[in-house]
Amino acid sequence: MVDIVRGLMQRNSRNKTLKEHLGELKAHAITAKSKDDINRVAQHITQFSKRNAYSFNHSLAIVGLGLAVLCILLSFWTQMDLSYDQRIWMRIGGFIVGVACIANIWIRIASIKSIGDQLYVRAVAINAGMERDYAFNGKSYWQELKTIFPLFNCGDESQSITKRYLCGVDSTPLTLFEFKYVNVSTQHTTDSNGNSRTSKTRSTHYKYGMLVQFIDFNYLSLNAKRFETKWDSASRAFNKLYKVRCASEIQAAKFFDPKVVLAFTDKYNFIKSMDVNTQSVACFELPKGVFPTQVKKPSLRKPADFVQKLQQPTRIPMLEDAKRLIQFINENK
Repeated sequence: MVDIVRGLMQRNSRNKTLKEHLGELKAHAITAKSKDDINRVAQHITQFSKRNAYSFNHSLAIVGLGLAVLCILLSFWTQMDLSYDQRIWMRIGGFIVGVACIANIWIRIASIKSIGDQLYVRAVAINAGMERDYAFNGKSYWQELKTIFPLFNCGDESQSITKRYLCGVDSTPLTLFEFKYVNVSTQHTTDSNGNSRTSKTRSTHYKYGMLVQFIDFNYLSLNAKRFETKWDSASRAFNKLYKVRCASEIQAAKFFDPKVVLAFTDKYNFIKSMDVNTQSVACFELPKGVFPTQVKKPSLRKPADFVQKLQQPTRIPMLEDAKRLIQFINENK
């Protein structure tokens, strides 16, 4: 009995230690500002992994799951002297306990993955020269943007800017955004008795892109209907990728000289759309690969590999291309 009690205390202490450590890593995932901060976290992980494993002890949950399964099986055993109601309650109780044990195991495993992912994404963002912005209201920010850019005027419910990162290219401010919205579709069905039934299906969608503050660049758009005048290039490949609308054909032709047309066709063909307002703020819709959360993430459960990749995080090629695009526009506008 003493050994059992000692074992339970050790398991609780192990789980408590790991839980506190994960809380520290989660705080670092929010507050880290530089590569030096990331290196200090990496050293902290290395020291912790020498004494502890990045896994919770699930013994109690596994025992509870085994008892729940046993309880359900016994409820079907005909030699058990039980009433029908007792058998039903055994099954219900076993099912509830079993689900609770599975949920406990899953939540613990998911917490390790989630915190490791958050920390690694932070390292990727810092390496890319970006800072996660938490000081905004996603719903209010979306409502502001939808009055400026039609890109954000979509979805039936739950529209929100869920994440944004701030950085810049030379003296040009840049905001990277993740926009979430939900489409609701309604289906009407009628059974053989003529009874009508209505059901709703919800699908969640995301859009990714960047907002860029240019200077004196407010006279054309790509795949957006900001202006009425259309302009076509002599390049079929370019015209297939982009529908250009502009304040005047002269301005569009001046910007899209052969060199610029070729660059937009070959180097910057990942652009889904570009819309600008009168204040020279441009909204680019880009593939999701531009966002730091979309990178492949190492597992914190393998601390040696995680630390190595944390200190040398992956690059975001599409973001680098997007920054080069901003420089290119500034040089040619």
